[in-house]
Amino acid sequence: MLKTARLMSVVLSSLGAIAASYVAAASDAAPPEIDWPLLGGNADVWHYSPLKQINDRNIKQLGLAWMAEIPSSDGLVGNPLVADGVVYQSGPLGRIYANDLRTGKELWRFAPEVKFDAKTSLAAFWSSRYNRGVALLEGTVYVASGDCRLFAVDRKTGKELWHAVSCDSSKLYGITGAPRVGGGKVFIGNNSIDSGAERGYVDAFDAKTGKHLWRFYTMPGDPSKPFESKALEMASKTWGTDYWKKTHGAVSPYDAMTYDEKLGLLYIGTGSGAPWSPAARAPDAGDELFSDSIVAVNANTGEYVWHYQTVQHDGWDFDTTWQITIAELPVKGSLHRVVMTAPKNGFFYVIDAKTGRFLSANNYTPVNWASRIDPVTGRPVKYHGVTTETGVGVGVDPSGTQTSSGDRDRANIETELADKALPEGSASKPVAGYLYFPASIREKKKTPLELTYKLKDQTIVFSLQ
Repeated sequence: MLKTARLMSVVLSSLGAIAASYVAAASDAAPPEIDWPLLGGNADVWHYSPLKQINDRNIKQLGLAWMAEIPSSDGLVGNPLVADGVVYQSGPLGRIYANDLRTGKELWRFAPEVKFDAKTSLAAFWSSRYNRGVALLEGTVYVASGDCRLFAVDRKTGKELWHAVSCDSSKLYGITGAPRVGGGKVFIGNNSIDSGAERGYVDAFDAKTGKHLWRFYTMPGDPSKPFESKALEMASKTWGTDYWKKTHGAVSPYDAMTYDEKLGLLYIGTGSGAPWSPAARAPDAGDELFSDSIVAVNANTGEYVWHYQTVQHDGWDFDTTWQITIAELPVKGSLHRVVMTAPKNGFFYVIDAKTGRFLSANNYTPVNWASRIDPVTGRPVKYHGVTTETGVGVGVDPSGTQTSSGDRDRANIETELADKALPEGSASKPVAGYLYFPASIREKKKTPLELTYKLKDQTIVFSLQ
């Protein structure tokens, strides 16, 4: 616990040191540019600060301004948010810690009661020990708990304003992601721990009242029943014959979401299909939409607008769940509003934000499963002999520590991009036109492990590789 508290102290101390220098130079009212009210700093998720007092010449002179002990035995991975002189930090079990920006003094702590009983699923229990952050909107701070609840809390007092249930914690559902806000709404996704037992979806709630507004499923359901939309009916045709007998879910939207203020769209990043091994899914499956995709929906209604898929019929767990950044970039002589992401497959993508049209992609690290992304189709061109069953791939480690690739015939080189130790780990510099993020290669031996989960009507076996 001490180690955890010290790690948190370093994060808060750096925030405090920066804030303290500006507050001392200004007045009792903190300058607005000090605030960091959204994950990524702004609605477009740039991770860019215009502050200039601290630079590469004086960074070595920084010292500790204050530290705060955060009592979280499970650690802290969500980025703290800063607004109106207060630092808001989430913790496991849906907790929120509010500290004074100038002194580090704890102002209040929100700790909802999380009940574990015989009905609590493995997904809900695991998710309760991991929390990726909070969201701020006007006078409210929002946080999700692993047991499928979304809380709205008064920013000044720490008192609960409302809570809503987004998923069923007795099923293989849990929430680890940070809520996102925009247009008077709060958006939250979920996970099913890659079990293939439950399909993913995103819920939208009214930010003031907690009223449920809409739900968008990221994969089709039981084909013997009516589909929720034409988009899901279309997607069902890509999962193969009798797919529902093989899997009931995954494609989890467990974290990545960005609200586009200009276009009124919500961009959702989705996980891979499950079970992870394609051999355990329908033998004639196609692309399996909307797995490993960015999906754009109308933020007001939840209606499908477009999608772009990074990996089809995935067998490597190459989630497209890294942060989604928005920018205006020159494309063929004119400015285009684009979304950008660098998922676990080793490629960096630029997609038209309005239409979902593929614009460009290139690998940001050595890749051994695909040679390139076809500029016309936007689909990966795999190396000869590589299939989703071979277990050959590449990805990014959040620690930024590079290791050798080892024997690529027997190893899977997997990527985890900045959603653990560095949960929001990139920064965009608008003047230079660069986007920065840590990347490293780490070897992962392919050692399949099969787990069995029994549903009421069938037994689902899913493999971990």
